[in-house]
Amino acid sequence: MISSVLFDMDGVLVNSEELTYVAAVEMLKERGADATPEDFRPFIGAGDVAYFSGAAGKHGLKYDRSMSDITYKKYEKLVQEHDIAYKNTVKTVLELRAAGLKLAVCTSSDLVKMNINLAAIGLKDKFDALINGRDIKNNKPAPDIYLKGAETLGVSPSECLVVEDAENGILAAKAAGMHNVALTTTFTREELASTVSPEYICNDIYEIIDLIRKYNTNNR
Repeated sequence: MISSVLFDMDGVLVNSEELTYVAAVEMLKERGADATPEDFRPFIGAGDVAYFSGAAGKHGLKYDRSMSDITYKKYEKLVQEHDIAYKNTVKTVLELRAAGLKLAVCTSSDLVKMNINLAAIGLKDKFDALINGRDIKNNKPAPDIYLKGAETLGVSPSECLVVEDAENGILAAKAAGMHNVALTTTFTREELASTVSPEYICNDIYEIIDLIRKYNTNNR
């Protein structure tokens, strides 16, 4: 039975990738790098340090903490000008909570970005656990963050459904021994199927309501 849902954040709960690109590209351009969103794309879901250092390295720059700090200040201003929640994010979280499932956010982003996003969509107090990339040693595709989420919720990994959008996240969920579903918000269905073969692929986050219901009904 699936008793718990562990959500990635960016690209799953919030439509934040484009705004993150804008802020990060601007930050690197201020340091003399002619960066593009494609510089960051391979590092989606791998954690903030990998995300910034990977893109910066392509332009001969070395990561330092100020890259994250400056980007998030820019990002926070952008969030105030946009509605970043996906259409069915709030509806899905509230229905799962009402149905008695345990819920966690397990994001490779750090605490600053997690707080910005969850405050923006009004769901910060709707989760039973909040885990960010600074809480674990090894980031995705290692399973650490999802195992930490299950431990914090007090459930077995086999009871968890991980909701992801990125290839690194699906690999992490599989390594943790958890059910997994990929949303087609960042990568296409074809890209996801050919690279990491998620257990399920959905176009909309609300589809997981029916997915969980059917799975639990069939496994009673």
